[in-house]
Amino acid sequence: MSTRRERIEESLRRSVADLLVFGELRDPRLQRVGCGVTGVRVTPDLMQARIYVDITGEAAAVSAALVALNASAPVIRAEIGKKMHIRRLPQLRFERDESIEEGLRIEQALAAIRAEELLRAKNVEGAGEGES
Repeated sequence: MSTRRERIEESLRRSVADLLVFGELRDPRLQRVGCGVTGVRVTPDLMQARIYVDITGEAAAVSAALVALNASAPVIRAEIGKKMHIRRLPQLRFERDESIEEGLRIEQALAAIRAEELLRAKNVEGAGEGES
């Protein structure tokens, strides 16, 4: 990946995160959820940017927030355009980052496996002591 593209991705990530954190977007659908930017991927031609967000809240509020972010994309793009000085700012598309939830599910599964192994080990030790 080119360093220019990486710089643009990082600048976009910071700029969008600032807009979300400092509440400059006044859409009520965004007020009911927690929202953070986890990553940005820009196409090689620098025309499109996927912005990955982690949204926490009730399921209905989460999907409404994602719709609100995509509806607000032109406004967000205009605000970012005032701060970033590049010839052509990419079109923005927001997508939910599922990797955090997937990581939590994996951690829970691993914890359950560890607990099961500990229980088996204790049962084996207890059975060995009972035979004496």
